[in-house]
Amino acid sequence: MALNDDICAVSPASEKEHPPGSSPSLSRVEGSRTDINGTTSPSTSPVDEDPHVYQDYLTHAFGRLEIQQHLPMAQQMFAALRAAFQHAVETHHLEIGSRWQERLRQADEDSRRGTRDLEILMWIRTVLEQLHYLESADLIDAMNALADGSRDATADLAQCPEYSLQIILQFMQEQKQALDPSDMLQLISTANAFLQQQRFQVHFVEQGLVTHLLDAIIDSYTYENERPEAQEELSFLRSSITRLLSDVSATAVFANKYSVGSPVVASLIHWLSDPRDQMRICSCLMLGNLARSDAVCLNMVRRLRLHERLLEIMREQTGMQVVYAALSFLRNLALPAENKAMIGTLQLIEVISSLWSLNLNPQVQHASVSLLRQILNGCIGNVRWLLESLSPDPDSPAHEKTYLSLLLLLFGRTDDVSTKVEIGRTVATICRCIATSSQGLPQGSTSAILHRLYAMHVDIARPLAMMTTQSRFPIIRSEGWFALALMARSKEGSAAVSEVLHQMEVFGALVTTITGQSTNGHSSPSAQQRSNTGNTSRSGSNSIDTRSEQEREMQAKDRENALVLVNELLKNTGDEVSVIRRSILQDLMHGPQSPAGAQELMTRAESEDRAE
Repeated sequence: MALNDDICAVSPASEKEHPPGSSPSLSRVEGSRTDINGTTSPSTSPVDEDPHVYQDYLTHAFGRLEIQQHLPMAQQMFAALRAAFQHAVETHHLEIGSRWQERLRQADEDSRRGTRDLEILMWIRTVLEQLHYLESADLIDAMNALADGSRDATADLAQCPEYSLQIILQFMQEQKQALDPSDMLQLISTANAFLQQQRFQVHFVEQGLVTHLLDAIIDSYTYENERPEAQEELSFLRSSITRLLSDVSATAVFANKYSVGSPVVASLIHWLSDPRDQMRICSCLMLGNLARSDAVCLNMVRRLRLHERLLEIMREQTGMQVVYAALSFLRNLALPAENKAMIGTLQLIEVISSLWSLNLNPQVQHASVSLLRQILNGCIGNVRWLLESLSPDPDSPAHEKTYLSLLLLLFGRTDDVSTKVEIGRTVATICRCIATSSQGLPQGSTSAILHRLYAMHVDIARPLAMMTTQSRFPIIRSEGWFALALMARSKEGSAAVSEVLHQMEVFGALVTTITGQSTNGHSSPSAQQRSNTGNTSRSGSNSIDTRSEQEREMQAKDRENALVLVNELLKNTGDEVSVIRRSILQDLMHGPQSPAGAQELMTRAESEDRAE
């Protein structure tokens, strides 16, 4: 019988410590525009080219406010404006006459009914222009008040000109000495709202505004040295900027704009060696998002050798968020087949396995296993590294253990289901890799690898068994049956599979997959779907097949692979199993037309286990 290997790819389940540091040699990201070929030209903006753009922006904002109908928000807006302007009067001695203060108070009250007072709106604009001219931090509160006044109306943001975002970021850059971290966070929050729309993302990248936020991260460390009491707030600011940049760097426009040789990318590569955690996290996330094509990944590994820097980051283990970001970046780099051997060294496997013995965040352990699976996929050399002894000394107990042994220990120790599933998929990848690489190996090599795999890891089939019994991800279940069928093709592998089939939950899943019947005496919905193939059920009644075409195909493949599994077990262990167990396997070979029902097969299997 042939295995059905038509299994869809499964995407892994793809988010703080920020100790301060210093890097006197770090160069600031240059404020230049970089095209896809890496050439640069001076940055220009609508604000630089036309000094009236700022006034146009305010005019547009007030044009939207004129038709503001969200009354509670408008009321809050005028109240906030009054507070901001009062502070400006006290700080800058602005001449705001009592008449205008009264008009603003009246507008505050009128907002309950919606304001149409264009005169007061235009006067507010004049005051804002004065604050902008004075470079006053009060402008932030006033602008936030205006933004809050129409924040609920999606049309407002949709009609804002692209350079609105540029004004915010340039103001943040120009006033960085005067702004508090809370002010910066407000501006970053506003910028993030703009960047949820594609046209602002395009403008942000094309105008070179990425450098504004990269510079803001660097500046935050300088500010932190001067204001140690603001460390927590600055740490949150850096995290917010990093998330924003990570989202933008995942867009196609970013990849088209910044080549691997561009100044921005060069700065990010330099950040990988910086001792400050948030700069390395930002670098890993942005460069990892850029590593979406084989060409870029090959360039980063073969020419720039970034995998070696990432290995050092993981070896240091200074902060788990940095390690997590490095693991994710390295996994992207390992996607091209040509990179797997270069990345998957014994040193990398040693570093990855060291993470399994620590009581870490499940995300970090999942990411480490996911990276391991990626470097093993189709690379028999890396499978051999995984099967290396932990100690070269034959007298050491560690000599009888391998790096795969440590992975299986993690499977038994962790409670995280996603990590358990990823370990199962890694074992499936090993089985697949050995099966597909056997033709290219010297005679006897495959047998030696298989012997080492099964002789030193008696519980090797447990992760695969778990994949077949979970019900959340059908495609994971299919992968489990396929890998167990591959495992059963060798005599030692059949023994490992036979062992896990003594678990009634696993054996019940096998019976249900093959017969299409539930093992609890009646057909469950999923079991009915498996058996409903247009034929009459065992009870003689007709059923309507409600499954989708994809579900029918997947369940048919599962049954086919499960039948291959049973056939291989009969061939390799038929003389070693009990008469009852052999008769059960023979009945299963009839598939849905088995002479014995699912409940009868389970009863016989349970009685055999009790007898043993």
